[in-house]
Amino acid sequence: MSLRHVLLVYLGSGGAAGYDIVKGFQHTYGYLWNASFQQIYRDLAKLHKDGLLDCETVDNAPRPPRKVYHLNQAGWQAMQEWLAKPIAVPRLNDGFMVKVAAMHLQDPDTLATELNQLREHYRRTLEHLYRKRAVFESLPATVLSKFMGVFLTLKRGIRLAETWLEWAEEVDKVLAAREWQHITPEEVRVFLDTLQGDGLPQPDSSEPVARKGTARRKKSDDASRKE
Repeated sequence: MSLRHVLLVYLGSGGAAGYDIVKGFQHTYGYLWNASFQQIYRDLAKLHKDGLLDCETVDNAPRPPRKVYHLNQAGWQAMQEWLAKPIAVPRLNDGFMVKVAAMHLQDPDTLATELNQLREHYRRTLEHLYRKRAVFESLPATVLSKFMGVFLTLKRGIRLAETWLEWAEEVDKVLAAREWQHITPEEVRVFLDTLQGDGLPQPDSSEPVARKGTARRKKSDDASRKE
């Protein structure tokens, strides 16, 4: 999964000039995939070079000519192949969550400051998404129904931001209580022993694959029993 796949999907609905792609991308897929203007222009050029996009120069007098990109047959096929391929389950790597988990090892005021900074970020994000939702809801029902997939991703983004802000309130309460500042070695032992001995498999765990040598020995043992 990369920016080029997102651009192929964007152009799947019709061709557009580079600037219009950049602007439209920010309003449709920008909250799903972070990309700078430079990255978008760079990948458009690569897609064209790879033969997945056609590009025509259109007169734009008195301004400079515009390059209009269109998805060609090869690009359409590449997009369909990507859409048909299952996406790997996203892995969570969140540094701030690690800091919260290590709450008992750090200065609570420092953690609270960072929490407030992130809270402000999510508040601004949520306000933006609310405004975007209002724009979607202003569309004629017949148009919105054709693009419900985009609208559903927006609604998911709203729920994620709302949930994060609710969770932050809970973190605030725990930070204020500060009941975790004086942990005894015995409490550490009980905590670790309980978690490590819960017997629960990891979410992505599976049965180990038998080694080739083990498989050969098993076949040999089975053959011996038959004899």
